[in-house]
Amino acid sequence: MNWDQVGVLLLILLAVIGGLLGIWWGRKQSARRRGLDERYHIISNKSQAVAWKITLAAIYILFILIASGVKLSAAPALGIVLFIHLAGWAFSNIYYNVKL
Repeated sequence: MNWDQVGVLLLILLAVIGGLLGIWWGRKQSARRRGLDERYHIISNKSQAVAWKITLAAIYILFILIASGVKLSAAPALGIVLFIHLAGWAFSNIYYNVKL
């Protein structure tokens, strides 16, 4: 394992820790301002459901591409699915926050 790989692994670990700290801090501040109410839970549930539907469509599209002969290994495919899932979750959360 060379230094570039170690650096990438450390950055991934740092990103995970930063994300978890951000979620913890955000929920703490939201609870302090009484933001964890019924509206928050409805928006959270709806956005998670939409994100999984978007992810399912992305998985089907990737399977179709692979069946069509596109060479795609596991790591890029999982990265694409993860990115689509997180983007779908974020955009649907924003949509429901504006809509409701």
